[in-house]
Amino acid sequence: MRERATPARSGVAARVALLAHAAFAGLLAYALFCVFALNVDTADRRGEVLPAIAGVAGALPVLVTLRLMRARVAAGARKLVAALDAVEPTRFALATLALGIALRVAFVLAFPPVQSSDGASYLALATRLAAGEPYRAAGTLAYWPPGLPFGLLPWILALGENRYVPLFHNLLLFVVSSLASARFATRLGGATAGRVAMLALAIWPNLVMDAGMASKEQQLVALVTLALAFHPQAGGARPALWSGLALGAAALTQPALLPAPLAFVAWQLLRGDGARRSALRIALLLAGFVAAIAPWTIRNHVVLGGFVPVTSTAGFALYIANNDRAWGGWIDILADGDATLDPRIDERGASREAGRRAVEWIRENPGRAAFLALRRQQLFLGDDSDGAFSALKRGLGISGPGYAAAKLVALGFWLSLLAALLFFLLAAWRGRRGSTPRHHVALSGALAALLGAWTAIAARRDALAATLRRSDPPG
Repeated sequence: MRERATPARSGVAARVALLAHAAFAGLLAYALFCVFALNVDTADRRGEVLPAIAGVAGALPVLVTLRLMRARVAAGARKLVAALDAVEPTRFALATLALGIALRVAFVLAFPPVQSSDGASYLALATRLAAGEPYRAAGTLAYWPPGLPFGLLPWILALGENRYVPLFHNLLLFVVSSLASARFATRLGGATAGRVAMLALAIWPNLVMDAGMASKEQQLVALVTLALAFHPQAGGARPALWSGLALGAAALTQPALLPAPLAFVAWQLLRGDGARRSALRIALLLAGFVAAIAPWTIRNHVVLGGFVPVTSTAGFALYIANNDRAWGGWIDILADGDATLDPRIDERGASREAGRRAVEWIRENPGRAAFLALRRQQLFLGDDSDGAFSALKRGLGISGPGYAAAKLVALGFWLSLLAALLFFLLAAWRGRRGSTPRHHVALSGALAALLGAWTAIAARRDALAATLRRSDPPG
């Protein structure tokens, strides 16, 4: 007999959903602030006051404009939904995928990729693997996460050492991301939501400009969106296994996602599907996650002589973010010549020492640590032009008006996306009936799906309201 959710559990889930929507709306508003604050801070690093003023002065007009133009934006959403609904589904999907592929290929042909920094390291690791060499970089055995090098490996085996290998990989990832985002968005808001999500990913400037780079972010978009798309909404529990495998592969690409299964477990428990079904889904999710990372964890134990789930960088990452020289971004912790922090000498020991120092510094400087945490969020939320920086400025040495224009396009899209997400979230939330869409990981595929879902929901409700207004008798 099928178990039913109890009213108490449903009430808890509803309250959590309400708080989650409010928190996400606040995060979007803060992200608008970050876009303006970060760019002023990048140009003038003399203090924090001017960037804060710029953040408020930039975000407030955007919020006020959204409020004043809400009728026009809602009408535009209705027209967009109607236009998308008029296209035959298969034709729309193929045309959107073709558009996304064409934009990426055109950009890479116009600006041939030159790998540098992390991208060059990932590609070099994949090349060594293809040559039969062990996974090692600069004397370290588990410093770099293996997800992207192993993702690039089949392409190198097939095409050899070719500068366009990352492009082929990223084109495949784009198709996967697009289809997965469409599936997730369709579950949240219907078929039109899926179409909006596909269109957003196809034209996303940062992803287009990053198409030729060996970028773990492109792989993360695909894998995290796959995990969301596979996670069962209703019916059987078997898709949870595939969701766990995708999430495990994402953790191998970005170790910061190792705690991500906890969010999926919490979501499953709050849905109130019944203890038996929830337990089965959670077990399958965790089994898939462990199955994905276990071979690499075992390998690390063999070569390092201890438990290292994915990489040895946890302590280094914590110390880079929390020390006297920390500013929110990357710093060279070996600049002072401290051998105890050198992973080339003792990889696990250096990471433990770095972590110990970071924890000690946080205890002695709690206020500064809290400020740096906010600063890191500003760096994360305030910019979406990594592709332009990697491909143009750092890769090809292009600066001046050309780079500024590319950066402006990327930031303009990001700012518009944040504003649209906030507007349609509030519009869909304000007039909600029954259930509301859920959100989890703020990566591009998930954001595109949320944009599609909230646009479709808000447009349907606005159209219904307009119909009711027309049908009301005068007076």
